[in-house]
Parts: sequence; C-alpha cells; structure tokens
Amino acid sequence: MVEKTVGQVLRAKRATLDMTLKQVEDYTKIQKTYIIALEQDDYDALPGDFYIKAYLKQYAERLGLDSDQLIDAYEEGAMIEVDEPIDHSVNYRFIKPSERDDQEQVTNARKTWRYYLPITILGGVACLIVIAISIVVLLNNPKKDDIAENLYTVSASSSVSTKSSQKQEKKSTPESSSAPTPATPKTEIQVTGQGQTLTAKVKHAPNPVKVNLSVAENTEIWLGMTNSDLAGGQVTLTSQTPVVATLSDKTTVLTVGKTSGLMINIGDTPLDLSSIGAPDTPATLTIEIE
Repeated sequence: MVEKTVGQVLRAKRATLDMTLKQVEDYTKIQKTYIIALEQDDYDALPGDFYIKAYLKQYAERLGLDSDQLIDAYEEGAMIEVDEPIDHSVNYRFIKPSERDDQEQVTNARKTWRYYLPITILGGVACLIVIAISIVVLLNNPKKDDIAENLYTVSASSSVSTKSSQKQEKKSTPESSSAPTPATPKTEIQVTGQGQTLTAKVKHAPNPVKVNLSVAENTEIWLGMTNSDLAGGQVTLTSQTPVVATLSDKTTVLTVGKTSGLMINIGDTPLDLSSIGAPDTPATLTIEIE
C-alpha cells in the first residue's frame, strides 16, 4: 500500500488512462487551470470550498474514481492509501556466473594499498583538526575566579537596570494594549420582498464582494447581472459551468430566467430564494451591500 494525496491520485489515474490535460478539459468541461490546481493540491487557486468539492466530484467520477473518498480526504487533509505494488523487476539484471567471477577479480585487483590511501589521509586530517581545536580551547580558557567576579558585578548591575526598565515599561504601557483583537464579523444577509422581486441586504461582506452562481445538475438558467466583472453582463449557467463574479458597486441587480435549481452564495454565505412566488418564471433580485 502507498499513501498519496488527492492530487497525486487524480494525476496517476489520468496518466493510467493516457489522457492529456486538454482531453480532460474537453471531457469534464472543467478549466485546465483548475484541473492543474486539483492535481497539484493547490486549493488556494480555486474559487472556494463549494467549487473545490464540485470539481473533485466531477473529475473523480469522469476518471472512474470514488468521489466520496477523495472529498473526505480533502476535507480531513488526509492521505489516501492506494494498492500500488512495487515493481522490483525494473532494476533487476541477471548476472551470469562467468561475469560474477570476472567482476570479483576486477574488484579484488583494484583494492590495493592505493585504494585505501585516500581514506587513510582523510582520517588522519580529521584527527589533526580535532587535536588542534582542543589545544586552542585549552590555551584560551580564562581563570575561573576572574570570570566569577566579573559575572557577579555584571549580573548585579544588569539586575538593577532590568528592574528599573520593567517598572518604566509598566508605567508607560496602557492597560488597553492587552485587549484581545476583535473577531471578524460573519456575513449577514436579510432577504425582503415577495412574488418575483426580492431585495437582499448584505452586512459585513468581505472586500471585494464575490458572488458564486451555480445551478443543479441537468439545469440551464439564463442570468443577467449589473455592476460586476461578468463578461458581457450576462451568462447561461449550467451544472458544468459555475460562475464567480466580483461586484464593482454597492448595488447590483440580477435578472434570472428562473430560480428553480439556482444557487447564489455571497462569499461563503448562501442567499435564501424561497420567497420567490413562482420559481419557474423570470425573477429580479437586488443585492445591496451595507
């Protein structure tokens, strides 16, 4: 059994199937940069935890691997045991009896006094260095009495100066300096409205604000978005092509063909779309960053 990381398991399986990165990209519909990041265990290069798990599941199932095992290993930061026997035949070479005799004769012929001469010289030099260091240390060793007196004088004066400096630091240091650093508040989303028009007010959002857009499997939804870096301001979402858009203003309007199967996360916080009256008809959502 051999222990491998999640990325090593994916890369080894792809190599076994003799597939290039371009072929995997066309087969899985995952960007090649994300495939490389998964195989290198570079999860910081991926959009977020939600997409890491989604890409792992999709990639593993396309390669015929156990996606649940890979996702569990990723979440726990653990290694995966792989049954990979060691092939000793690669480095094995049969030596004929006649060749063995010839090799032994050559080896014995080479081991003359010249063979051992470098080792002997190096050993002698090492011994001389150790002896020289020992002599220098003994000659430069000062008397113990002088050292004790000097140490006592220095330690007494340094003790007095240390105490005075500690008192000054206590006086000059404000009590507020020991206060703990406040924790970063969690993102809060308040959804108001009814029917096909909702307003989401977001508090404590991270900067820059990123909106993760994805849909359920076998679902296709058209979506338009203002004040973001979304190319062309619109996109057709599928389960193979989730989108991460960065907001450029505090107010953003989303127009969607339907909300059934649509998932919207602001950062890592999901947005509740259950107030929509008719999920299978067009709807409008306004996001306000406070």
